[in-house]
Amino acid sequence: MATKVEIGAEGRADSLALARDVVFSPVAEGPVVEQTVRRLGEAIGLGLIEVGERLPPEAELSTRLAIAPMTLREALRILREAGFLETRRGRGGGTFVRRSLPQQPAREARRNLARLTVEELSDLMDYRVAVSGAAVALAAERRTDADLVALESLVERMAELDSFPPYRRLDHRFHLAVASAARSPRLVMAETAIQVDLAKLLRLIPESAEMLHVSNEQHRELLTAIRDRSAMRARGIMQAHVSGTGDLLVGLRLGKLG
Repeated sequence: MATKVEIGAEGRADSLALARDVVFSPVAEGPVVEQTVRRLGEAIGLGLIEVGERLPPEAELSTRLAIAPMTLREALRILREAGFLETRRGRGGGTFVRRSLPQQPAREARRNLARLTVEELSDLMDYRVAVSGAAVALAAERRTDADLVALESLVERMAELDSFPPYRRLDHRFHLAVASAARSPRLVMAETAIQVDLAKLLRLIPESAEMLHVSNEQHRELLTAIRDRSAMRARGIMQAHVSGTGDLLVGLRLGKLG
């Protein structure tokens, strides 16, 4: 998803603006329909395009993605038939993200995890520590009041949930919002790729209210460190947060998939 991101007059961008610019940047040459389906499907799964949100009009969206209108319509048709989008007619109509999204079967997540060796999984977590740690440290230095409001809203919304699918979408969105607050397009693209890889695996982590609470308390600690502009503390909390997820996935890889 390479893109040139436009940042505001003072080098600032709204929360998640960088990540959303990646989503709506021109699609590369090649199998364009497939790339468009993947781009929009991943954005929906990661919460960059929220449930119930209306997509830009087709003319605007095809221009932003630099694809033909017919190509876009075919990609949207596929996403509609897969259960991600719906079209509403009449005044206020358009193409919307469905409020009830299809979920990845656990067996598919198991296959995704089984394809990774323990060494590859550990390497993914090491890479995430490097990327997400750098992002949160820069976010602590560069964040705006608008970033804090957006991050706090996500933390509070996650605190109200006891179901993993909607929690995970907000979780992805939180980490992308942190990367956006770092004001680094390259870090946003790297974090987006990491979240896409994680989304293929996290379905395997057993659901429990306690697990959600522990995860979100770490989000709250990250928010506090970002608010206090404590880059070193934020990086340390992020490392612990990432390591916990990594330990769970390695344990599942060794314990269940042998």
